[in-house]
Amino acid sequence: MKPATKTLSVVVLLAAIAGCEFESSNNLQEVPDLGLFIYLETNRHQGSDVAQIAAAVFNDGQPINLVGGDLFQAQTNTNNILLNKSGFYTGSYAGSLPVTDLDTEVAVTIVHEPTEAREDRWYPYDLIQIDPGPGELVGNSATATFPPPVIIATQLPAVAFTSITDIIDLTWIPAGEGDTMRVRTATTCDNGFNISTYGTEVLVGEDDGNESIAMNNFLFDSSEEFPALIFLADIAVSMLQQVLNDLSDGRVDPNFFARKLPANPVESDCEIRLFLFRQRQGIFDSAFDSGSVNASTSSELTFYYSPNL
Repeated sequence: MKPATKTLSVVVLLAAIAGCEFESSNNLQEVPDLGLFIYLETNRHQGSDVAQIAAAVFNDGQPINLVGGDLFQAQTNTNNILLNKSGFYTGSYAGSLPVTDLDTEVAVTIVHEPTEAREDRWYPYDLIQIDPGPGELVGNSATATFPPPVIIATQLPAVAFTSITDIIDLTWIPAGEGDTMRVRTATTCDNGFNISTYGTEVLVGEDDGNESIAMNNFLFDSSEEFPALIFLADIAVSMLQQVLNDLSDGRVDPNFFARKLPANPVESDCEIRLFLFRQRQGIFDSAFDSGSVNASTSSELTFYYSPNL
């Protein structure tokens, strides 16, 4: 097994934001132009009995669609599922895996299950049994172990933040095991006439229990040509969208992170849902030339911004 290389799953959108839609094509970073690359990300949110899973394989920089009965299977000590649904970015597969406190590790393996792979087809899948046999990727896997749960200790102010230069002092209980911390947000801004929704990411780095973050990492002036924040890229969008779906029983708009921005955030009342992730690197089989394999745990807090207070 090989250790997974760290991948910063964010992208700075160096373009005018006002009136534009977010980039929706695959922009998974650090996928090499040559070789076989595996991506796996799994997350368990605080208090949840499911883990979000997203997986993909790339060959020479291009996503591979699993066909002919080949599927990703995600498995823990107590449960397993087949990832037979498309994820939120090109070439990915995603699902929610039931977990218990006994489940500390997730393994994703490429398996050959021709009958199950046909279950969502328009024709009766039990009448057409043309099986080309397992593909060359079948049997290869990646594994990731969940880090300790995230426990946020931040005491929020009683009133909303009023300036994008305000600071939120994010505190949590450190685990002391060398994991990486990152923040992802789901922000909704309402100016009374229009609503904007989008997501951002902040790489916190060390798991030391404290990070002071300015509000301009979450909010921006859409009239600026180059806003100084980092928007969610497709990997991070995929994972956070699944987290939101599981927390709301699927009631979150599937286009939450892809809408236009009719309301200028800096001039609007905004709700910022902040998700703090503790991320741990996993491993993958030697059949893959490289990869990004990570398991994480997460917790959430919500705060507000109102420029007119």
